[in-house]
Parts: sequence; structure tokens; C-alpha cells
Amino acid sequence: MSKTSVVIIAFLLFSCGENEKKAEKPASPRIKKETKAVAPKQNQKFSFGQAIPFEFEGKDVAIDSVQVELDGDKTTYSETNFEVNLTSERVGSRRIKSTVYFGGKKETHYAKVILVPTQAPKEYTYEIINTYPHNTNDYTQGLLISDGFLYESTGQNGSSSLLKKNIESGETLEQVNLSDDEFGEGLALINDQFYMLTYHAGKCYVFNKSFDQINSFSYEGQGWGLTEHDGKLLMTNSSNKIIVREPETFTTSDEFEAYDPDGKVDAINELEVINGILYANVYQEDYIVGIDLETGAVVEKIDMTGLLDASESDGVDVLNGIAYDEQNDRIFVTGKLWPKLFEVKFIPKNEVQ
Repeated sequence: MSKTSVVIIAFLLFSCGENEKKAEKPASPRIKKETKAVAPKQNQKFSFGQAIPFEFEGKDVAIDSVQVELDGDKTTYSETNFEVNLTSERVGSRRIKSTVYFGGKKETHYAKVILVPTQAPKEYTYEIINTYPHNTNDYTQGLLISDGFLYESTGQNGSSSLLKKNIESGETLEQVNLSDDEFGEGLALINDQFYMLTYHAGKCYVFNKSFDQINSFSYEGQGWGLTEHDGKLLMTNSSNKIIVREPETFTTSDEFEAYDPDGKVDAINELEVINGILYANVYQEDYIVGIDLETGAVVEKIDMTGLLDASESDGVDVLNGIAYDEQNDRIFVTGKLWPKLFEVKFIPKNEVQ
């Protein structure tokens, strides 16, 4: 027998064996429910304060009652058509569990709805108060002001650093570098300690005011923006989520989502809290959003186009970096590899002459 014949026979035997195994594998039975959830639809949007309609149907069965579990509350309804008001004050996605009871049986249905703000964000633009030099080698990730100095975290593998700068001259006064295989990200100052994120390494490094590393924490997922508010750290991770972390342990204690009336606002990046509003760069966009810290609703949108003229825009990257000098009530913005740091004032668009 030739080698070719042996191979063909072996192949046929193997194939037959595989076919027998496939034939022996039992088919997974499809579960057919006797009730149907008509409303709400999956991923249906509702404005904040709007009641959510519910509707259920029985397929040749009479429904006795429906229990709805939403935002931790369970409520039973004797009707099959009713409305539910959300008790939560936050916008974002909600997972709803509905249990339908009929003839001594029960079936469970799940739905996700999206709660969005009722009002569109207020439209703002800016006024330039002052300009200062900024190092065009600095790929800005985090920006903050403390004791009259500008602190900046920079990104890119091989050039990620924590910097202390003179605001007026742009001169770097102190510097500490991350390892060449780490990509620096957002920066926050809390309890006289700097917290600096990394992009993919899952590490947050903690430095004292002398730039000595005194601690580090691990976390899952990407690191983007970081800031401090009310004794907590607020962190972003490329999505529309703002994660609240405890500075002592870096564990998550809460999270909320950023939404405007059109839906979620993704790619929330560098952060700064100014007068009770969370301001955030939106990655690769020339605007900043102001987010309500209680609800997650986007309440302001600041158009930052035109900060750099055509000659200054060559070779730069995107707008990124918001810093607030609380002592002197000054707002600063810049971008990745930008030649300038801008002191600006946010002004309503309807007040622009």
C-alpha cells in the first residue's frame, strides 16, 4: 500500500470518528418563555425625570403580577402595563430585572435602559488672559498647580516623567522619570502626595513633594486622567466612566458615567475640578466638557478651537491638560507637545460680542 493510500484511509477514519462525536453531542434545547417583555426596549433612552413604561404579555397564560427590581428597590405590580419612576439622581445605564408570576410559575426578563440629561449643556468659549512658554518635547498627560508651581506628567515610552515647572518661564525645576517601558498618564495631588497613572502597565506611582517614590498601587485596565475631589481620587480609563478611588488603598469606592442628551460621552481624559464642576478633556477633540459631580450629566461644553495659530500647530498633538490655580482663581490649558501654556477664562458663547 502506498503512503498516499495510508494517509487517505487515516483521514477517512478520523473524519468518521469526528462525525460520530458530533452526532453524539446533544443539541442545547432552546428555552421558550411563556411570557414576553414588550417594554421597555433594550438600550432605550429616557430623559432624566421621565417615567419608564413597562408592558408584559402572556402567551396563552394569564399574568398574576410583576416584580420590578431597579436601583436596589423591588416593587410588585398587579397590572401588566405600568410606569416606574427612577429614584436615582444619576444619569447613565440601568439594568432592570423583572420577574413575571403566572399560574404558580415565574419567568425573569432583563432590560437595560439609558437615562440621559434633560437639558443640553451650556455652550462656552474662552478668552486668553496670558500665554506662557511650554516645552514642545513634553507630551502632556496630567496638569496641576500647587504653591505657585506647575506640575505636569508626560507620556510616551522612554520619555515619561513627573515635572515641576516655573509657570512664567516654562523652565523645568525638578524631574523624575518612569522606566522606559512605561507610558505616563494622569496626575493628581492629594495629602501632599503626587499620584501618577500609567497607560497600560496597571501601575499608579506615588511621590512626595521631593519627588521620592513612596508607594505604588496596581489596578485593572487602562489609566487616563486623574484628579482630586473631596478627599478622593477621580480616574478615567478611556470610556465615559469616572472611577472614584480611595487614596490610601487605590481601591474603587464608587463610579459614575458622563452623559449628555445624545448619549454617553466617551474618551474622557485629563481632569480638573473647578468650583464644584468636573472639567475634562475629550480625547482628540478641541473642546472641554463640564460634568456634574452628583449626576454625571454634562452641563457645560467649552469650545477651545483656535488656541494655536497655523504656524504653532505644526507637529503638535491634541489639546490635553487643565490646571486650576485656586489661590488666584486662574485656569490653565495646554496640549501634547504644544509650544504654549494658556491662562484662559471660560465665557458663555451668548456673551461674546
